[in-house]
Amino acid sequence: ARELDGSEHDAKLQQLVAEVTRLIRDGFRPIVFCRFIPTAEYVAEQLQNRLVRTWKDIAVAAVTGEVGDEQRRERVDELTQHERRILVATDCLSEGINLQDQFTAVLHYDLPWNPNRLEQREGRVDRFGQVTPVVKACLLYGADNPIDGVVLDVLLRKVREIKRSTGINVPFPEDSQSIIDTITQALL
Repeated sequence: ARELDGSEHDAKLQQLVAEVTRLIRDGFRPIVFCRFIPTAEYVAEQLQNRLVRTWKDIAVAAVTGEVGDEQRRERVDELTQHERRILVATDCLSEGINLQDQFTAVLHYDLPWNPNRLEQREGRVDRFGQVTPVVKACLLYGADNPIDGVVLDVLLRKVREIKRSTGINVPFPEDSQSIIDTITQALL
């Protein structure tokens, strides 16, 4: 266990850092959604520590349910003063706040069990009033993580059931070979 201790052994964090680095280099301003408060705080700290090596002017902030609505808005407003910025948030920001003026990408670090939550998160950025012609949304999952595989399987089944029952397509990359491989690995 001691040999695995430390963020340098966190494969999912490494994947996140690589993806966020690509997005920042391409001019995007991402929001990283996490499910749990300690995860959001850990991710924000790690991103700040790693990315400041490349960009001295980068700003990273975590917004969680531990602070009230007014403090959340203040923290987001402070962050938007920086050209290079990353917001790490729990689902306290997945509804009721418009972020399309300040952010242009969404990364799902923790997968929710409900596909509507994915849509709610992405809807903070990809909505009426977004002036950027391209908005990115990314699902992060560990190909060797059985929990992520199970959650992906549940999400995929729910997406298909919603489409079958209502005829409405919920955006989900179900044709991705890496997702299929991860689900298969989790089931085996």
